[in-house]
Amino acid sequence: MNKPIERLCLTCILGFLTLILAGCGGGIDVVDAGTYSGTVDKAVAEEKEIYLSLDNGMKLELYFTEATQLMKGMNPVGFAELESGDRVEVTVEREGNRNIPVMVVITE
Repeated sequence: MNKPIERLCLTCILGFLTLILAGCGGGIDVVDAGTYSGTVDKAVAEEKEIYLSLDNGMKLELYFTEATQLMKGMNPVGFAELESGDRVEVTVEREGNRNIPVMVVITE
C-alpha cells in the first residue's frame, strides 16, 4: 500500500473515533449533597430524568424517585411542568457516584 493512502486511512479512522467519543456525552458531574441553581437542558418524561447545567459550570443527570418533590414556587407540580430552559433550584443527596434529587423547585 502506498504511504499517502495509509495516512489518509489513518486520518479517517482517527477522525471517526474522535466523533464517536465526542458523541458519548461525557461531562456528567457528581456533586456533594446540597442545593444548587441551574438551568434544565433536557427533561425526559418517560424516564423522569433531567439534565441540568448548574450555575457553577457543572452538568448533572438526575433521575427522579418516588420521594422527589417537584415544586413551582410554593406549589407541587407534575413532571410535565419541567421544560428545557427552566431555571431551577435542586437539592440533592449523594449516593456513591450518583446524585439523587430530593427537591426540585422551578424558580422562573
